[in-house]
Amino acid sequence: MPTSRVNARVLIVKKILPLLLLATLGMLAALPHIAAADDQGDQGLNGAHDQTDHEIGHETLAEFHIRLTGDQQVPSVNTTAFGFAEVRLFQNGTSSAIEFRVVVCNIANVIASHIHVGASGTNGPVVVPFFSSPSSPFSSINGCSTLADGIRGPSNLTPNQGAGIGNWTDFVHALQSGNAYVNVHTTAHPGGEIRGQLVSEQEQDDDQGDE
Repeated sequence: MPTSRVNARVLIVKKILPLLLLATLGMLAALPHIAAADDQGDQGLNGAHDQTDHEIGHETLAEFHIRLTGDQQVPSVNTTAFGFAEVRLFQNGTSSAIEFRVVVCNIANVIASHIHVGASGTNGPVVVPFFSSPSSPFSSINGCSTLADGIRGPSNLTPNQGAGIGNWTDFVHALQSGNAYVNVHTTAHPGGEIRGQLVSEQEQDDDQGDE
């Protein structure tokens, strides 16, 4: 091969190598940021709080992920509406609190949503409000929308001595015992159109293990 061609190829390689090296270093530098972004993308509603929980002592005590349907109402309601609720009970200093999100689908004219105390198959009183707007009902007719989310604590409790809920501790006990449910009320069904019993993920796992 002529010497001129060899020299030309050597020159080209010398020019390309530094560019390849810079590109490789750039990719390596970006990897930590890509990994961090992937971790954040994998976090759900509760996962986003993991770091904060450790920093300020908000230890998760129980988690609930439930489906809301008309057939869980008492008596059963025939409706195409449905929904989902996520509730996280966490330690809040010397007390506790709940973080929640309620999503509703194919539903019209929602006027209120609460946690009620009561076992499955029974009706009970309101103890913690989630959403109330009787003068301006909420609708999500074609698809799903978040009805309400936020945090509730002892100051939001509506005590009911007749139901055994005199204070927040009583409510937490009822919640952890599966003796509470989420109810969504509409103008068509003021007593509740869709409902779901608050059974924790741990209780669901235990029930499946017993089968």
